Amino acid sequence: MFDTFPYDEWSEDIAGFWTWGPGSSTGTYILTAIGIAVMLVAFVGFFILENRKLAHQEAALKASGALDRPTTMGSAA
Repeated sequence: MFDTFPYDEWSEDIAGFWTWGPGSSTGTYILTAIGIAVMLVAFVGFFILENRKLAHQEAALKASGALDRPTTMGSAA
């Protein structure tokens, strides 16, 4: 069997390695808070964008009269 894992054993030193400090440092919490804030801003921006697109499509359909046409349901007799 081919083992590509680079360490002989998994220790706390490896699990806690982080570019800006150990896993429970202040930098971890700051970056997590920034990530959550960016995610929420992206969600709000996405909803605003989609709402504008839907409103534009609604206006285009109303202007063409497509929403005023009667629909036929069932069989034509």
